[in-house]
Amino acid sequence: MADKPTSTFPRRVRTARPRSKRYYIRDAMVTGLILCVFPSGTRTIARHSPDRPGTANGGPAMPRVKLTAGLARDSTAGDKDTILFNKGLPGFGLRIHPSGRKTVRICLKARISPTFGTMALDRVGPEDVSVWFDAVSRGKPGAANRAFETLRSMMFRAEGWGFRERGTNPLVGITKNPRRVVARFLDKDKLVRLGKTLNAHELRWPEAVAAIRLALTGCRRGEVLDLRWRDIRKNMIVLPDSKTGPRSVPLGKSARAIVDALPGPRRKDAFLFPKNAGRRSPYNIDACLHTFRADSNLGGLRLHDLRHAAASHAVMSGEILPLVSKLLGHRRHETTAGYAHLADAHLVETAEKLGRLIADAMNLHPASPPSRPRARREYGR
Repeated sequence: MADKPTSTFPRRVRTARPRSKRYYIRDAMVTGLILCVFPSGTRTIARHSPDRPGTANGGPAMPRVKLTAGLARDSTAGDKDTILFNKGLPGFGLRIHPSGRKTVRICLKARISPTFGTMALDRVGPEDVSVWFDAVSRGKPGAANRAFETLRSMMFRAEGWGFRERGTNPLVGITKNPRRVVARFLDKDKLVRLGKTLNAHELRWPEAVAAIRLALTGCRRGEVLDLRWRDIRKNMIVLPDSKTGPRSVPLGKSARAIVDALPGPRRKDAFLFPKNAGRRSPYNIDACLHTFRADSNLGGLRLHDLRHAAASHAVMSGEILPLVSKLLGHRRHETTAGYAHLADAHLVETAEKLGRLIADAMNLHPASPPSRPRARREYGR
């Protein structure tokens, strides 16, 4: 009886050495298993789906995963198609914006890895996810939703890398926990109260007042507080990096006046709001905002609520959603729709306008009721 053929891929992985140019090593027994060795010494491994064309130089078309000894052992021993969850997606966090990597690491360590860490990527099913999501939702439903989004993105990426069959994401079709509404809508009356409070404290905290006013342009908290003078153009804020990548924010005349009135040096690397660098600063914007919202009777107001206010008033002024989405730096219009909170009076006005349009189109204007003849009174003689 002939001996069962064995793969030489594990030995070739262990003995692979960097060369002057990048090269690939393919497993003859496991279809699509490829090792890439870079001149720097870095080695990456990927599963290449046969139905997806490779690159021009013959390499895998999907992103690669950095090779570890554990991943090489698990992917070449026993079941050739099994790659463990913890070792199959070690580079997932590297594709997340730096501002979100901490959240991803917490989700992985505290909520995802304890359940799925030792499971094979292609063995995770909807029933496993349902049991896990019910368990993690009991204490903190909001944190469970964030872990849900992280796991769903990882599963979609696993499909793209060839670790799972396409269209098998086990989180598709599972409903997340209802979101608790946190954002506070600032109508015109509340904005007037906030404006008067800012005017009253402008001499005491000029930087904090300017930062809060600039947040009404729709910028995120970090985008405002981390601004440098090199980011300011004539009528534009050019952000080299934001949550959704590089973007530009137009500056109107009032916003430009706020920037021009700021004190301090105008060196390119200097911050617009240097006193707000560091949470323990006595001039920290959080401490100032606490005073502002107390004086304005706006309990619970956050700096991020001003971004929601900018979106809401832009929509109520008649701007279309794609334009507001571009202003806020959103990739999806659905995200902007969640930011736009409408005042009740505006909704009533819109309903009246829509009713008049339909009535005009269908000629539904009611005719005035006919006048009744007045009954004649007869007085006795």
